[in-house]
Amino acid sequence: MSVVNKGKQVFAIAKDYVTILVGTLLFVFAMQWFIVPAGLYSGGLTGVLQLLLPVFAHWTGLDFNLGLLLFVFNVPILWLAWNSIGRRFAILSVAVVILSSVLLGLVPVHNFADDMLLNTVFGGVLVGLGGGMILKVGASSGGLDVISQYISLKYDGSVGKYSFIVNAVIILVAGLVYGWTISLYTLINIFITATVYDRVHTAHQNLTLYIVTDKEDAMIQGIWEQLYRGITLLDARGAYTKESKSVLMIVLSSYELYEALQVIKAVDSRAFTNVVRSEAVQGNFVKKSIS
Repeated sequence: MSVVNKGKQVFAIAKDYVTILVGTLLFVFAMQWFIVPAGLYSGGLTGVLQLLLPVFAHWTGLDFNLGLLLFVFNVPILWLAWNSIGRRFAILSVAVVILSSVLLGLVPVHNFADDMLLNTVFGGVLVGLGGGMILKVGASSGGLDVISQYISLKYDGSVGKYSFIVNAVIILVAGLVYGWTISLYTLINIFITATVYDRVHTAHQNLTLYIVTDKEDAMIQGIWEQLYRGITLLDARGAYTKESKSVLMIVLSSYELYEALQVIKAVDSRAFTNVVRSEAVQGNFVKKSIS
């Protein structure tokens, strides 16, 4: 590997961790300044733990820290991610979980605004923005993201469907225990979070990549080393230059997109890449299987 390529790789890794830091800070400030002070509940594992905190306190007589519980409950979940989804995904997710657990303990709860709707909207936007940034670099905040992905891979269902089931339970329990006003505001908060997630990060779907490059062999090798995906080669010719080009067509999941784009950029920074949403895929498309 040349010094230039090695420098680019180091820069890309540093950029990923800076993005994770910013995304995690947005999540923590959203929780401590908007969602928790307003008595709202977040979606996913964080929301489940918010509901369980009073139960743990009642049983043990101890005042548990949300960040500490988030870390403890994420340990087996991240082990699941390491073994079933991917090591890079798991390593980056571990960084997110440790960082968020520490920051939730350091950043005090602060009532930023008294208006419930303001807390609901801003809390949802910040959680969605932070979570979307984390997902965009191929990581997650652990918890429900990992579990939903695992169940989807194992039982061939929609990630969104499993996430919705857990969030629906959170809203129902919050309504039954703490009143339907809080529950409905929580519903609005989770809806805003999910909407912003999808704006920042490509929603879970299959995508088709068309890569126009002069470095056919190096591009194929780079993609095969990072992603176990089949590649179809198409012959092409530039309309203006009349030069022959290679077009690589690849179908992959949206969770693999960031990694694929990193490979393309590292191999051929001048490559033209077009990303197209695949409405349906039929035939020999390899989907990860979990035993």
